[in-house]
Amino acid sequence: MARQRTISILTAVFFYGVNAALMAFCINFRHRLFGGPFLGFFLIILGVCSAPLTPSHALSPTYQAGFENQVYHAPVEPVYFPIISAGLRFESTDTATPDSTGSEYRGDLLFRISPTHPQAWAVTSKNLYWGDRDENHQTPLRFSFGRRLIGWSRLDTLWSLGQIEPLDQWDRLRPSLQGLTGVFAYTETEKFHFRLFLSGLFLPETTPNVVLENQQFVRAHPQSITSAPQTLSLLDQSLRANYYLDIPSISSIVFRPSFAVSMETKREIPISAKFVYGYLPLNYFPPALQGYNNISINEVIVTLRPRLLHHHVYNGELSYRFDDHLSAGGVALVDQPQTETFAASDVATPLSVSTSWSPWIEYRTSSWQATLSHLWVLGGLEADVGPPALRSDTSSRFSSRLLYRNATLFQLAKHLMPGSKQDPVLKFKYIHEYSIKGDWFAADLEVQIQPALMLFAGGDVLSSYRDAAPERGAEFLADMRPLGRARLGVTYAF
Repeated sequence: MARQRTISILTAVFFYGVNAALMAFCINFRHRLFGGPFLGFFLIILGVCSAPLTPSHALSPTYQAGFENQVYHAPVEPVYFPIISAGLRFESTDTATPDSTGSEYRGDLLFRISPTHPQAWAVTSKNLYWGDRDENHQTPLRFSFGRRLIGWSRLDTLWSLGQIEPLDQWDRLRPSLQGLTGVFAYTETEKFHFRLFLSGLFLPETTPNVVLENQQFVRAHPQSITSAPQTLSLLDQSLRANYYLDIPSISSIVFRPSFAVSMETKREIPISAKFVYGYLPLNYFPPALQGYNNISINEVIVTLRPRLLHHHVYNGELSYRFDDHLSAGGVALVDQPQTETFAASDVATPLSVSTSWSPWIEYRTSSWQATLSHLWVLGGLEADVGPPALRSDTSSRFSSRLLYRNATLFQLAKHLMPGSKQDPVLKFKYIHEYSIKGDWFAADLEVQIQPALMLFAGGDVLSSYRDAAPERGAEFLADMRPLGRARLGVTYAF
């Protein structure tokens, strides 16, 4: 028993350390949002594959390699954007039945790079943890350690808001949630589930790569965030804009406290409720800017300061299950950023309290699932605008983090050959944003040609009648409007 406890402690320390290493390799503000890709990626793989797991588990990772090409219409550069991906996935083989320890582990790593635009790359991980299973009833309080995807809020999972859990935004139109990193505790009573999260480590959102070289923005990714202008017109004269990044220390980014707690009713009764509170770092870095004219050399100097902020999140959900197929409910989330003080020369986007509401209804069978939802957002982050030296108008200099103000979502997933090993899955999504009269149609087809070989194809069509909503609210679909595209790719697992 003592030996097993020692192994468990060492395993927990290992997984926590691997996540710290992942952060150290992935966060580097001096040149880009990510650090050295190949060294970090392979060192993490080496560490995971040598993890000191308990004797009742055997590590059998599945590796995957993939290739995808995206073709955009003419206004987007580059028009062709090939992507190479490599990754691994592993998990406990005995999660379905209790074992002597009641523990489990799960992990995944994904590395993506564009061979024609190697500045665009990312390393992401949804899960990289070890610990007690939630279903293990041998102990009243269960712990897990590392990076774990829970799904704290339906707003995050349904609308990809990234309020609680960070996002992988390599593809901004198809972001995926990433887990929080720290210590997780779980317990339950006859009618409730309780979960606690505590951490001193933080890994921010992964976004399309934007590189700053020679004081200019390099847009290596067709879905990179809107970059500031490279030249500015002042007194009928064109001036070069030079950008400098005031880099926070890595320790101030990584070592930041997090806390979250949730209470949820069990599914034995038709009515279910959930409440989540979190005190967490913002998953993104809204910039503060300082700019001035250097008349002697005809240029504008702009300093960007990433703001490292925390926020309070209050999430409440209520739903009703009519039967095994039909359910409906609603979710409300209040996001309260912490207050901050700026220098008199700085200009920054005001961060006000935002409130989001979203009713939803869902119908599912063994072959298809349909979801209809609406989202209202009041308050929150407005568009970032330039400092006085850049402010010739009120246009946005950087993309707004606010995705939607008033939008309706319909999505459908259909299994074309249920029960078949080569079951093709067709996914369709439509969003209408009322604030800018914008529409987004998305379609994807996934075909499992062989057990190890999957082919996928899809595309997006976007339109918008306005560039920004009143009070500069919804700009996401307007920013993405030129990104009509077709996608085709293949993934092989071995």
